[in-house]
Amino acid sequence: MLYIEKKQEPNELIQEKRKGLTDYSNLSGKPKEAVQVSLLEEQGCLCAYCMRRISLENVQIEHYLPQHPQSENYDPALTIDYRNMLAVCSGNKKQAGKFENLTCDQHRGNEPLTVDPRDPVSIEKIKYKTDGTICSDDAEIEQDLNITLNLNCPASYLKENRKAALDAVKQALHDKFPGKKVPKQQLERMLKQFQVKTNGRYAEFSGVIIWYLKRQIARV
Repeated sequence: MLYIEKKQEPNELIQEKRKGLTDYSNLSGKPKEAVQVSLLEEQGCLCAYCMRRISLENVQIEHYLPQHPQSENYDPALTIDYRNMLAVCSGNKKQAGKFENLTCDQHRGNEPLTVDPRDPVSIEKIKYKTDGTICSDDAEIEQDLNITLNLNCPASYLKENRKAALDAVKQALHDKFPGKKVPKQQLERMLKQFQVKTNGRYAEFSGVIIWYLKRQIARV
């Protein structure tokens, strides 16, 4: 998972609110597409939860504070609050077949979350294992990652993809410095490369790479 720095809401959403938009269910057409484009730009075309590549063709708009149409606490204003919106993937919906094979918001439903991609402190509590498992020492965040969002779901191949991304970086460093300690400057240079977008995109599953490089830098 990556930290998402929220930006100014798109003008199209502002204009719709001025025209009387009060609920997300009434957002459609070009204004909704403008929101999707803005979210994709913020997130470097990665799902806010699993870091899969997403695009305008398959992006879903997720509400961090979920919509509760049947709840007494339902607040329609939150559904059109841009800061409450995230871009997510389809959650393995097309391939899943079963609920236990879903991920991200498709598995989450309306369950509340402790982990928050908009909060850098929250993201710093996430770590990874060598097999690609995403986890946390914080019990509530661990629950979010492993159960609520189901980010270690075997059917999704997320663990394998995170491991592959991590292994590729390890191999690149090994090839450049065979049998040697990697200089701190090289680690910092590589970290910066993964922290910025290239052509508007972050590298897929870059969160695990950033975590690994930060850990290596701290050990030098």
